[in-house]
Amino acid sequence: MIVVTAGKKYLDIDAYASMLAYRELLRATTNEEVFAFSTTKVNQTVPPILRKSKYQLDKMVNTADANFILVDVSNPDFFDTFVDTGRILEIIDHHPGYEGYWKNHTAIKSQIETIGAVCTQIYERFVNADRTDLLDKDLRKLLSAGILDNTINLKSKITTERDHRAYSELLKIGNLGQDWHKEYFRACENEQFKDLKGAILGDMKAEWVSPLLPEAIGQIILFNREDINNEILSEVFSEYDKWIINVISLEDGRSYLYCDGKETKKGLEKLFGIKSNYDSLVVLDDFILRKELLKRAIGF
Repeated sequence: MIVVTAGKKYLDIDAYASMLAYRELLRATTNEEVFAFSTTKVNQTVPPILRKSKYQLDKMVNTADANFILVDVSNPDFFDTFVDTGRILEIIDHHPGYEGYWKNHTAIKSQIETIGAVCTQIYERFVNADRTDLLDKDLRKLLSAGILDNTINLKSKITTERDHRAYSELLKIGNLGQDWHKEYFRACENEQFKDLKGAILGDMKAEWVSPLLPEAIGQIILFNREDINNEILSEVFSEYDKWIINVISLEDGRSYLYCDGKETKKGLEKLFGIKSNYDSLVVLDDFILRKELLKRAIGF
């Protein structure tokens, strides 16, 4: 038996779609029983238009004899609670930091690389297996949404030609229409504002990577940030002394890095080599993804 799963902190559309799609590919190309499940709830990057897909996560089963495939996570501290690291078959991820660690575990296949979305890597598995016939409209919507979300509509700096190609091919063969990206992002924003605090905390990254950044780093993608302010964010992050949230505004293509105060702001100013006129906000000329922010801090 094989269980495809992801991290225990949050389950975004990239992980969610990758789990479901890879399960379907493995079911069609192996003789194994294959399940995809998680102890973590999906967040608002998986809106109702995708949660109503015919592809759903499986109910948990006994994993005593299971082997595991991890997607969208490579730090063992963040593996789902039921994962036995001694029975991992494969790790597929696009977050930096653990490439060398898993290369030393030669019995485990690992594909950890700088690319926009794990959904791109999973789509390529279908291509390499010559099984794109398995990609019906629902799977194409799921995979393309994962690419859209993790690359910010294919405009982030970490977007690769592979991401562009995968999205273009999914759009074409899925007959999704040229406005699919608008439909997806609008659906996400509607979900986020139903419970803004839950949306932010449900996608929280709580991991120390650099003295320039606090451990708690949130991210939210909006068409327009006009309803976001420090008063709202202070309430959201009330349980954290130090925090940052990357508010990506698609309308003007900028990142608004709100934070807890001047001390944290100084770290951001140093990281980006800029000065801010605000006490707890740094505005970038372009937008940056949280994973890019973390990578920049690690390499600073």
